[in-house]
Amino acid sequence: MPIYNLYKEREGTARRGEDYKEVVIEYMEGLNYMVERDSAFHSTLDDIQFVNKATGDKVVAEAKAYSTGLSPNDFRDELARYFLEYIKQPQPHRFDFYIFTETLSNDQLWKALFDRDVTDNQKLVDFYEKLKDSVNDEVVDRLDDTDVDEFRDFAIDTHVFVGTYDDLRQQAHQLEKTERFQYEPYLHSYEPVSEETEYATNLFQVTRYPETLYIIDTTEEAESARVYNYNNEAFPIKLHERKLYSLVHPDHLPGSTRHYIHEDRFETREFEEFLRTRAQEEERENIVRSLLRGIFTLVARDNDCLIDREKGTTVYPELNRRQHGSKRKLGRSWVAKELDSYPDVIHRGVKVRVRRYAEEYYYVLLPTQVFTSDGRRPVTGERKSRLQNDFSPNRFHAQNSKYDRQLRVWEELLMSDQTQLDRFMGGKIPVVKELEVTRVDSLSLNVRPPKDGDERDELIESASDLENTGGIEQ
Repeated sequence: MPIYNLYKEREGTARRGEDYKEVVIEYMEGLNYMVERDSAFHSTLDDIQFVNKATGDKVVAEAKAYSTGLSPNDFRDELARYFLEYIKQPQPHRFDFYIFTETLSNDQLWKALFDRDVTDNQKLVDFYEKLKDSVNDEVVDRLDDTDVDEFRDFAIDTHVFVGTYDDLRQQAHQLEKTERFQYEPYLHSYEPVSEETEYATNLFQVTRYPETLYIIDTTEEAESARVYNYNNEAFPIKLHERKLYSLVHPDHLPGSTRHYIHEDRFETREFEEFLRTRAQEEERENIVRSLLRGIFTLVARDNDCLIDREKGTTVYPELNRRQHGSKRKLGRSWVAKELDSYPDVIHRGVKVRVRRYAEEYYYVLLPTQVFTSDGRRPVTGERKSRLQNDFSPNRFHAQNSKYDRQLRVWEELLMSDQTQLDRFMGGKIPVVKELEVTRVDSLSLNVRPPKDGDERDELIESASDLENTGGIEQ
């Protein structure tokens, strides 16, 4: 709720109201706003409505070319109406209210109401009460349903600009010259092209689910941090409200977990029946996601991969120099290798998500890069930032095909070699055999991004031209 003095130490030239309004628009355009072609809130209000081109924030402005000075007392009726319009809006979508005037009258009251450094709470309360005594009956009836805290919020979002026509115009030209708030359309998001297009995906649909879910009582000492320690962080288990949900029989859980459970106190349910139930849907959804993600990390761990849970779940192939030398390969593709210019190792990893679409569950694999110092331990701090900058995937072209190849590496590594999985798991953890996953090779959508740079430029320029006309095609 600041008050801005835009004038210089000179006398401004008086202008007609419409001229003053036009220069207000010019000034706001310099701040990256454009006029919205909406009707006024109320027939008695002479407002100008703006929207920020980049953020979408709303501003409603009043331009008052008063050469004799504008007093809050002279402006009570308008303030009351704007206040009522303000509180009608949902709180996240409320507008900022800007008042532009050449000079102020009773500037001490303006400061007491709208200057954050000298706001007088009692004067704000008094002014709010006076609104009810000075406006017409229609507005008074609506004001009776408001309270002073709402008016205080309105005061915080009210900004008073004091400056003549010449002051505003000079400020607008200065903003244009410095390009401080210049709108860059290439950094703005636009609607995609409406055209049916086939896409490759990073989705892997679960087409067959594990059979049995074990719900196991835990001891009073059970704590999430202890259950998910380094021995069993990859297992398909989820601790929730003193119950351990597991896709692995209690006898075959790691010893560190068995220490906190009652091995003889558990119930079994059909897992697919459990995931289809509607009871406590949000809690059940979190449990199912954790269990399915746990199968993935379990298989990954026993295929010599490592799991990093610092931000979500990231899985990356280990590089054992004694076993793999300087590069670990799967078929003709490398999955981890030493860097030439650094003493570190780069890994082709994936961030693992589990999502439900149309009542079916999918693994969503997001290709990423992980850097380690020794093939196992991720680097951190400034060194991590430097490596990420030097090897950022965004520096290279043809990312779609590159990511697709990386996904197929993971498909081969984790989802195709059942004999290898049998060797690692033996007969103790049948859940791995029971789960079946199929990659969704393509997906048809009715939208697409630009085909090339030329089409992108054309789309951005046409959308920008439309915005600059207030959404009205010429």
